[in-house]
Amino acid sequence: MRREPGRPRRRRPARVPARTGLSLMLAVGLAAAGGLLVAACGSPPPAAFRPVGVATPDRTGSLASPVSPARRAAGPLDWPPFGGNVHIVMPGWRPADPGEGPAVIAAKNFLLAFLYAEYRGNQDDRWTGFASGAVVGALKANLSQPSVTTESFTGTIVFSHMRAYPDPSTAGAVDVAECFDNSRSDNTDLVTGRVIPDRAPADQHYYMNTDVMAESNGRWTVISVYPVVYYPRAQECKP
Repeated sequence: MRREPGRPRRRRPARVPARTGLSLMLAVGLAAAGGLLVAACGSPPPAAFRPVGVATPDRTGSLASPVSPARRAAGPLDWPPFGGNVHIVMPGWRPADPGEGPAVIAAKNFLLAFLYAEYRGNQDDRWTGFASGAVVGALKANLSQPSVTTESFTGTIVFSHMRAYPDPSTAGAVDVAECFDNSRSDNTDLVTGRVIPDRAPADQHYYMNTDVMAESNGRWTVISVYPVVYYPRAQECKP
C-alpha cells in the first residue's frame, strides 16, 4: 500500500499513545509525512536497531517457512483471509530469549490484523484483540479516516529484519521492531478496485516500525507504537 504525502497508509501509526505506567501528556494527530498517528512526548527512542532475521534469503541468511502463495511465516500466527491479489511476507524469526517469544508472536499477529483492517477499508476489527489501553482509540481514529475507509490495496508487503529487546521506559515491556516495505503494492479504490496513483517519495516506502508489547494475565498486547524511522536513516531497511 502506498500513500501520498499527508495520506499515509499501512502501516502504521507513528508513536501512538500511551505508555502504561507513565504520566504523559498525549497529543494525538496525523503526521504530515508518513501519515501516521502521533502521540506522546518525553519517551526515549528505541534502542539501536540490528538486523537479525528476515523472511526471504538476504544478507542475514534467514528463511521463513512457505505456507501459501500469499503468505510466508513460521510459528502459530493468526493469518487474516487476504485475497489472492495480496502477498504478505512475514519473518519466521524468533528471539533467542524464550520469554520474548510470546511478545513477538503477538506483535506479528497485530501487524497482520491491522494490515487486514486497512485492506478491508476498516471493515474488520480483529486487530483490537492484539492491542490494549489508549492506543486502541488512537488506532481506531486513524482507521476511521476517509483515506482508509474508501481504499484497499494489492501487491506485496514485506516485513523483515525483526528483533526484540526490553523497552527502555516501561518495566517488563518488550519492543518488537521490524522493517516494512510496501514498494511493491498499490492503493486501490475500495469499490472499483482502480489503482490510486502513488505520489509519495520513494524512500517513504521503506521504514522501521517498533511496537511496544506488554503482558497482562498471560496475554501480550500492543500498548504503544514508536515513530517510524524511514530509510535512509533506517539503513537496515535499505531496499
